[in-house]
Order: sequence, then C-alpha cells, then structure tokens
Amino acid sequence: MTQKNPDVAYGGVSILHAAGCGWGCSTPVELSCTAEIQREENEHNPEDDGLLTRIHSSIYSLTGHKIDQDISVSITSDVPSSMGLKSSSAVAVSSIKCVTRDSNLSLDPRQIVEVAADMQIRSGCSMTGSYDDNWAALGYNSAIVRTDSGKPSSPVGFFRLRKLNCTILDRGVRGSPPTKSDFEEHSEQFQVAKNTLMKGDVIEAFKLNGLAVAEATRDYEGKDLLKSLDSVGLASTITGSGPSIAILHEDDQIDLVSDFCQSFGRVITTKVLQQPPEVG
Repeated sequence: MTQKNPDVAYGGVSILHAAGCGWGCSTPVELSCTAEIQREENEHNPEDDGLLTRIHSSIYSLTGHKIDQDISVSITSDVPSSMGLKSSSAVAVSSIKCVTRDSNLSLDPRQIVEVAADMQIRSGCSMTGSYDDNWAALGYNSAIVRTDSGKPSSPVGFFRLRKLNCTILDRGVRGSPPTKSDFEEHSEQFQVAKNTLMKGDVIEAFKLNGLAVAEATRDYEGKDLLKSLDSVGLASTITGSGPSIAILHEDDQIDLVSDFCQSFGRVITTKVLQQPPEVG
C-alpha cells in the first residue's frame, strides 16, 4: 500500500506484553498520528513527554547521520496518550519518518523501529523499547519480537490478524506506571500466553495476556471486566500497561459490545488495520 501521507504512524493494542517474558506482539488499529516539520520554536507538545527531544541523538547514535538541530516536529494525533494504545510509538515513528524524509536520509523499517526504541528508552517512556509497538506504529500486522535476543528490532515472525473491529473502553489515563519487575513476577502467565500465540491461537493469547497484565498491575477491577466480557463471548485484553480495555470482535457482535459499553463514559470504536505497507 502507498500511504497518502508518508509521515503517518498508527496506534495499536497488545497481543502480548513484552515485559512479561521477553516476547511481545502488538497489532495496529485505525488511529493515526502525523508529524510535520517545525522550524520555529513552539510550545511543549502534550504528546511529547521528552520523546521528541531525543530524535536527533537517537538518529545520530544509530545511523551516524546528523540532523539539523533547528529541525523539530509538531504532532497531530488521534491516539490517546497514557492509556496503553501505543501513543509514544506512534509519535516516535511518525517523527522519525518525517525528519528523515526532510533530511533525505533513507531508513528501512527495521532501522526506524530501532531508532524509535532508542528514543523511548532514552526518554524513559518504555520498559522494553516497545519494538513490537513500533512495528505496529509502522502499520505491520503483527510483528512478534524477542526483547532478549541480540536483535530485538528484527521480528521472529509476522502474522496477519483477520479483519476485526476493535472497541476500546476508556478507563482514564494511567496512574503511577508499573515496573518491569511487576511483570516479571507473573512471567509464567505471560509464558503461557506466548506459547499460545506461537501455536497460532492469537485470540486466546490476547485474552490470556489481559489477565496477566491485570495481575501484574494489580488491576482487579479490570480483571473482573475481562472475565465479564469473556462470559458473554467477547475477546478482550488490558492493552499495554493499561488502563484501557480493548475488545476484538466481529461485525455480528456489535450489538453485544454496545450493550456492554453503555456504562462507560467514553468508548473508542476503530478497526484492526488491514492494509499495512509492504515489508522493505
């Protein structure tokens, strides 16, 4: 697919949280983030959190290419921040694409993922580098990564999640962020989810991941919601480190989802991205 806007990136939802057992996978959804070159000083971007200030050093560190320090970017995003919807990956990836295109620097997808991970680690907004989230931000559906491998930016595999709707329950923004050790304490649960994913049962892995995240983040209300959704035949997870709950569902389940969501103040309705760009 040829993108109409080459500087767009996407939000996503978790299939498997990488902090749990060193394996991660996210799938992109039709929420977009766009970066534009900004050559004048502007006010702090609420999507930034120190991320955009790392772009020059991260590109230089990993490619040896110096970007003009006067170049910055402004962000327009449909991806809510601090909700587990991969907003930092969308910001990082769109800004890298924008700056490198303006500077006539060609990076392949793996290099973009690597630079985005470096930006997130330097700024402290990711526990793992979010390599799987960065692939999702590029639109790839979906990359399985190993953060404990020598090349975490190179996926161990891709799969194409079938055409599904994605309804996101907005439970507000994240409070104090969890630590990696919180997830590692529940590594056995995440390992079961990983094994399930590698056997090809993506939806079951998606559900198991949500329950493991609920335990790791002590989100017992979220765990009860996941169980309630499962009891009526809806597949859901706590995406990222929470607090949003993502529901993957077919067209004929829309009424069922609507009934469940009536008590929530804000619901985001989107779809799994089905036309990712070609792997280059």
